[in-house]
Amino acid sequence: MKAKTLMGMIACAGACVSLSAFGNNTNGWFGVTVDTTITPINCTTNGAAVSIANSKIVLDNAKDTALTITPAVNAPTNSNDGVFVIKATALLTPSSTNDFDVTTGAKAGFAVGVDDQNATNYYGYANGVWNKLTDATVVAEGSDTTFKLILNYRDSKVDFYAGADAATHLGQFNLASGTTAPLGIDAFGAGSITSITGEYEVAVAAYDNKKYGSIAEAVTAAKDAGDTGADVQAIGADGAPKATSETAANGMNLVVCEALGLDVNDATANITVAPLATDTAVDKITLRLTNENLGPESNLVGYKVSGGTAEDSVCEPNNIQIPLAAGTYTITPVLK
Repeated sequence: MKAKTLMGMIACAGACVSLSAFGNNTNGWFGVTVDTTITPINCTTNGAAVSIANSKIVLDNAKDTALTITPAVNAPTNSNDGVFVIKATALLTPSSTNDFDVTTGAKAGFAVGVDDQNATNYYGYANGVWNKLTDATVVAEGSDTTFKLILNYRDSKVDFYAGADAATHLGQFNLASGTTAPLGIDAFGAGSITSITGEYEVAVAAYDNKKYGSIAEAVTAAKDAGDTGADVQAIGADGAPKATSETAANGMNLVVCEALGLDVNDATANITVAPLATDTAVDKITLRLTNENLGPESNLVGYKVSGGTAEDSVCEPNNIQIPLAAGTYTITPVLK
């Protein structure tokens, strides 16, 4: 039997990045669930001959009779950042790596293979090659595997994950050139499928007109290019990056307000500060930020003190230093 593979059928180069520590949000796009029948979610199937047993799609087919799942609608261009997640729970029957195959046009896939030394491993397909994946123990034969592919067409890479809730990273590889958003999934071989979901990452910031699922990623891209957080753009309601000069209703930088979790439509939204209970600085007044319920990326924000004898230094939220010299001082939140 050939290994059953689930693969993104893509038209142009994609990349994948791991979701950031700041909890990038994804929106559901398409998928299938199974009870006594297959329930498609924003997708269609090609009617390939399969059976349903124990709330699973049971397959025993070749690539020319693959079960094909095709999204019924494109991922919304006004909210995705080019990162897509395909996640599945399936029974993957191991087969010889010498028998691995793919359907025409495949760009990414996942399978269990047995090599010539009789070792069993997970394998990921990318850029025309099946790659042995690392750092995961293959589940016992006959048990389901939960795995996912993270495809980021912004950077032309694919990341593979498996294990409990598909949380273990198994490797990253380049995708073939000319790949766009996933066009569908083919499943063939011996095994079964419990569920498949397709999601897209929601864009929240941009740099150089490329969208990112977190402000942190956009800041990193800016710094890698020799720029700063001041060059990071907010995303408008139409999905287009906004000018870096764009401000919220309160007059503060729009991206900074989003990082802090301030209501960008509230003209009175602001930061609040208070003196430290014990201030040990002998030549400064030390203030701390007192806002509660800050946004998940508030750690990206520093507090620039300007005016008087200040040197426009950027301080941490619990160590905002105000000179003792007379003058009017302004505290401005900025991306670090």
